[in-house]
This record gives sequence, structure tokens and C-alpha cells, in this order.
Amino acid sequence: MYGYRVSGLEGFARTAPLLGAWIYSGRGRQVTDPQTGAVVDLVATLRSAIVAGTDPSAPAYWGKIDDDSQRIVEAADIARLLWLTRREIWSELDSGEKSRVYAWLAQVDHVKISSTNNWLLFPVVVDAFLRSVGYPADASRANYEAFKKNLLQNGWFRDGDRGRVDYYNAWGISYDLYWIDLLDPSFERPFIEQTLAESGALTALLLSPSGIPTMGRSVCYRTAIPSAVLTGSFVSPATLSPGLARRALDATWRYFVFHGALREGALTMGYFETDARIVDLYSGAGSCHWGLRSLTLAFMARESDEFWTAPSEPLPVEKSDYRIEFPKLDWTVTGNRASGEITIAIGQNRDRTVAPESYALLQRAMEWLGHSPIRPSNDALKYQLHEYSALRPFQNLLFGEERGSFAGAMAAGSFQGGVRATPH
Repeated sequence: MYGYRVSGLEGFARTAPLLGAWIYSGRGRQVTDPQTGAVVDLVATLRSAIVAGTDPSAPAYWGKIDDDSQRIVEAADIARLLWLTRREIWSELDSGEKSRVYAWLAQVDHVKISSTNNWLLFPVVVDAFLRSVGYPADASRANYEAFKKNLLQNGWFRDGDRGRVDYYNAWGISYDLYWIDLLDPSFERPFIEQTLAESGALTALLLSPSGIPTMGRSVCYRTAIPSAVLTGSFVSPATLSPGLARRALDATWRYFVFHGALREGALTMGYFETDARIVDLYSGAGSCHWGLRSLTLAFMARESDEFWTAPSEPLPVEKSDYRIEFPKLDWTVTGNRASGEITIAIGQNRDRTVAPESYALLQRAMEWLGHSPIRPSNDALKYQLHEYSALRPFQNLLFGEERGSFAGAMAAGSFQGGVRATPH
């Protein structure tokens, strides 16, 4: 969508923090490629990319950050990577290299951001990193204060001026707030910690081993939904136990991997397998790797951390039925222990009828000829259904009755165990 250079940056920036987390947690700087057997030095590879990407004279330069540029988004992940590897990479850069990295990142404080949603947080993350390594950077405070006006309840925010609510709260907002606090504990810790604990508790109500009541845009980030539970657990383990957080991660990844969300080592552009009917026009080949955010958080924890060692605890829907109203979100959330079903009923959508938009052969041919996406937006399907169901995602647009056998197996506990860290 944005061209080869930006798509390349996006793919790197959304994958590299996971590698940075592996290094940060002490699991080692070298890994072995399981297909070729080649040993990869993660530190050397990441350092090379950072140096080349921030050098205006290099062929691989990431480019100037302009108003409303996608590079604003990716700069925040570059900042995260640099913090995670600050001992191995940042401290080893020479003065010229550090100056070029600073100059590239600092551009985020001098451009316009038209969106009033989570985009406002990206410069805040960048500035927090720059302050952590000794550079003056505080121009983004106004962005943060403007973003806070979107708060609705239980740690969840509306999607800026759009006024809608979606899972950006789980995979984007909670994630960025956690990083702001991690990089600068003096920024606004009491508000952030309370928000993360509340958001994590709400998100846990939406997770089932039998599925998630998915709605809203950017659903290809689906494997990052448990991020909010992890960040909530990290700041408030008394509210959200490490065992619950790991169960949230495990149940989510098992569900999506079983349904084909991973292909050739990458997350597919879809909800299960590749499916252009629900992929937003702004999503490129590397976009979906924001779905790695939950794993990035998990692998930031050392193997001896309680996140990995504490006994697994059941999700709320695995313990009991519930029906909870969230009036400011306009949601009624129900969970059924026996079936694993979770639903979100949206009050204002009660009398609406929505039909999915098709992705016809003509659209596909035009995409091929024009080398540009012509996907159906299916915006109404994503936001205007009265009820969103874990067992019937998008009213069975994605799959039909054959799904029931998997839901039953998961609910019955046939897929036990957990995601485990394996050192290399």
C-alpha cells in the first residue's frame, strides 16, 4: 500500500522487537535457523539494520518522516528495539551512528498527526526512549494529554474522532502505555498502572480457548490480543496473576495456529488463513506482525520469571458464566463456561442488518493489473453487527459449522499444556 521502502521498514520494525526481547531476557544472541542449520547472530543482524536504516546516504535508508507518515508508527517499534538491546547495540554505536539514529527518531516531534487515536502515542514512546539514553525529548507530552481524552471506562479508549471501540485497546493502546511507563517510570505511573490493570481484566473476559468475539479494524493483529492481559499482569500481578496471563497467551496462540494463522514462519494476512475480505487497505505484507507483540512481552520475561513458572490459571470463561454491562462502551459481554462462547452485544446496533461485501474476481484482476489493493472494506461488518461471537466470527463469514468440533475439543481440555520458552 505504501511502497516497497515503507513496507520493508514495517516488516522489520514489527518483527525485530521480538528478537530484541529474546536478547534482553538473556536467552542469547545467537539462534539456529531450523531450515538451513545456519547460526544467526541476532545482535549483528539488528545492528546492521539500524545503522543502514537511519543513514541518509545508505541505499537502505528508511526515509524522511513526513506528516501522517507510516514511518511515525514504525519509529516507536524501532525505539523499543533500541531500548531492549541498549547494552548490546546502542552502547556500541559510535557517536556519528547515535546522532543519525537520534536525528531519524526525533523527526516524530516535528510532524503533524491528524489522527486523534492511538497514533498520538507513537511519538510519546519515541521520546521516552530518547530521554532514557540522555537526549532531550519532551515535545510529545501534548499528544499524550490529547489521547487521554479518549478514555471511556475499564481502561478502554474510543478510536479517536471515529468514536468507535475496538481491539486496538488490547494490542495497541495497553502495549504503548506499558512501554511509556517502562521507558520513563516518572511519566505518569499511577494512571498508567491503573489503566493497564483495568484493561487487562476486561480483555481477559473476551478470551476463550474456543475463540474471541472479534470485531473492528486491523483484525490480522489477532494474536496480540492477550497483550493487555500480560501488561496488566506485569504491573498488577495481584489483580491479574502471571498464571492467568500465560493462559491467555497460550489459549490465543493455540486457537489461531490451529486455524492456519501461521504460514511459512509468518502471520497470514487474514483472521485465520490469508483472507483479503477482512484485511484493511492500509495493511501491507508486514503489517500483521504486530501480532507478535504478545510474544514480545512474554519473551521479555526471563525463564525464571513467574510468568513462565507460575501454575496456569483458567480464563474467566473457563471458571464460570457471566454477563457484564459496560455502559460507556455500549457493550454487554456474556460468557458461557460450558460452550466457551463469549459474545459482545452492542446496544446501538440492535436493529441494524449487515451484509458482507464480496471480494470478486474483477477486484482481484484489478489488483493484479494495478499492483494496488482493491479489497472490500467490510467496515459495517466489523463495527455494526449487534452481536459479535467467539464461536461465529463475523456471523460465520470466516467458517461454518465444521468449527464446532474444534470448539468442543478446546472447551473439553483436549489441548492442554502451554507456550514455553526454549533457550538456544
